[in-house]
Amino acid sequence: MAHKISISIGISTFILLLLSCGPSKQELAQGKLNRAEVFLATGDTASCLLHLDSIARIYPECKSEIAKATTISSAIYTSQLIKERQNLESANTLIGSYLKEFKTEKGEFERYTNYIPNRQVFDKSWSRSYIQVSLNEKGDLTLASNYYGEQWLSHTSFRIVTELFTVKTDSVPLGTINNHRSDFGESKWEKVTYRGEQAEEVIKAIALNADKKVKAVFKGEGSSTYIMWLEDYDKEAIKAAYNLSKGFKIKKASEQKIPELEKKIKS
Repeated sequence: MAHKISISIGISTFILLLLSCGPSKQELAQGKLNRAEVFLATGDTASCLLHLDSIARIYPECKSEIAKATTISSAIYTSQLIKERQNLESANTLIGSYLKEFKTEKGEFERYTNYIPNRQVFDKSWSRSYIQVSLNEKGDLTLASNYYGEQWLSHTSFRIVTELFTVKTDSVPLGTINNHRSDFGESKWEKVTYRGEQAEEVIKAIALNADKKVKAVFKGEGSSTYIMWLEDYDKEAIKAAYNLSKGFKIKKASEQKIPELEKKIKS
């Protein structure tokens, strides 16, 4: 019996010795620091920050390692903050350089200010067929195909054609709120409005090819079509709107990130 008790005590002692030989919490915390530094060296700041931020949560008693982790993470956040401030400054410069090319409008019940190219305001463009662009202060772009003629075309979409590619808008059914038509004496006027990713793809394609010939093909009822070449000033207006949109979006993103980063930096 005494022999069995002796064996049991021996086994327990051996297990305790094994457990005591494992890595300490300081060593485990240091291991996370080492892995974080490896991620940082490879440019993976997201994984680096995940490891750094976990040290205080998992090993709250490892004050030295937590202090080192805080120093590294603060340096990363400071670098990101500097970049975002530079982005904001560049965005404001870009926006300032284009605003003079746009007229601002804001309806009584509209939340955001809208920007319409000076050459495409209604007074200058109501009696012609053209591709129109506008945007709001969030950077959301809107595209429209305007048809002006003697006969109804009843168009629902259009595509742009260059020497290298073709890009098509979504189809907007007749009779819906974004497919509008009016009579001007004996002339007919149709305006179809497009929003979303596909509209922005068409705008981008025109903007990046503003120095080239760009043809628009309106798709009417049945097999009817209307073909026109985009005027240079319309292509330039679309390019300006595309660039202004990028400026607004960068500005908004930076304005959201800057205060978040400032809070994360520990002095």
